[in-house]
Amino acid sequence: MTKTLLKPENSTLLTGIKWETYQALLLDLAENPGKKLTYDQGTLEIMTPLPEHEINKGFLGRLVQTTTEVLGLEISSLGSTTLSRKDLQKGVEPDECYYITNEELVRGKIKFDLDRDPPPDLAIEIYITSSSLDRLTIYAALGIREIWRFDGEKLFIIFFVGLIPHRLHGVQNYLGLESPCNFPPVSCLLSPVSFFN
Repeated sequence: MTKTLLKPENSTLLTGIKWETYQALLLDLAENPGKKLTYDQGTLEIMTPLPEHEINKGFLGRLVQTTTEVLGLEISSLGSTTLSRKDLQKGVEPDECYYITNEELVRGKIKFDLDRDPPPDLAIEIYITSSSLDRLTIYAALGIREIWRFDGEKLFIIFFVGLIPHRLHGVQNYLGLESPCNFPPVSCLLSPVSFFN
């Protein structure tokens, strides 16, 4: 069986968009949480997630919350909060994101600024509908080290250490790295693993 990522009819890609326009759209669409905006150096994508997307997002969110509870880890969830940096001209809305390793650094905060605060430790990405923008590159640039990406059939756990793509496969290679994931060794045993160094 071949898995095909859907290109939703209600996905719009705009080019030549200024940072200020992107920020204004975020404010305008704040009352319409059914839209997801991704921005990369002047290119803006607006997507409306499918119901299957929302179901899987909820499942993986519960998996993260249950895992942290079982392991006795403190967690701070930001949901699908927009993560962006003007200096990089990049912004993304993960399906879910969490502070785990850095939870203590953001405990009690209600406003987050990636220029001052550490990025979330983990982002969840439901990838049933394909994006025109490379969202993984945006996450890496923003400093988010671990992505759980679900394509409707498989969960891929992706680690970023820097921005240079370098793939290693298998748990043995993972064990040689210095704790790249938030739930060692749980993250590495859940699914096929991709590493980006």
